[in-house]
Amino acid sequence: MRSLVQSLRGSVGGAKLPTVWPSLGAIHAEFRTGELSLLAGQPGAGKSSVALIAALRMKVPTLYICADTAAHTMIVRVLAALNATDQSEVSDWLDRAKPEQVKAALRSSDHIRWVFDSSPSLNDIDLELSAYEEVYGYDPTLIVVDNLIDVADGDDEFSAGRKVMKELKFLARDTGAAVLVLHHTTEAHFVADGRAPARASILGKDTRLPALVLTCHTHSDGFMAVAVVKNRYGPADPSGGSPVFLSFDPAKMILKEV
Repeated sequence: MRSLVQSLRGSVGGAKLPTVWPSLGAIHAEFRTGELSLLAGQPGAGKSSVALIAALRMKVPTLYICADTAAHTMIVRVLAALNATDQSEVSDWLDRAKPEQVKAALRSSDHIRWVFDSSPSLNDIDLELSAYEEVYGYDPTLIVVDNLIDVADGDDEFSAGRKVMKELKFLARDTGAAVLVLHHTTEAHFVADGRAPARASILGKDTRLPALVLTCHTHSDGFMAVAVVKNRYGPADPSGGSPVFLSFDPAKMILKEV
């Protein structure tokens, strides 16, 4: 038993990670240490791009559980993002580059450590975290899980998702890391121009645990709408009708303020 003042002195949670997009920071839509956050969207909406660009630009020690994408594809995306270069050009360069050239080109992403298990269990994630702590002597500041449906635990999809989210919330509290989980919204909900998916469209519809829930949708005019549909630290609109708009070029992995 302790007072709130005592809790504040011993707390490792709640600190904001570096702001990547000021328009989101202005409405307190920020990833925080010791907290669980969720980013959801339809397939192809750009969720993985948001998470990757955020991880690259925040420059904090990161463990990236990349179950949804193969290593080669992530290398191409990282190099595209670091150099604002079309992924097709990056892929052509990789075909003829020497290993030491690739290593030098990727050096700016060395703060990220990757796990490419296509179906990791919760126990696998715990083991990866133990290995990270053993190698570096500290826990990562950011943990990205891409994506929720790929974390296996043997239950049906919806109950599995709830179980995994609960365990990842405990993980955030135990490690003090900001945990960002990527998830899907249903394609049955039409997303109109000028909007992002509503909170009700998130598969499983269980958003009780995350402190921050964002939804995103890429529109045909080159903009991504990012909506804050739940936020313990600031305003939120569950309908997805009050998004922030970012300029998005998926080929070059550019996501920036308008």
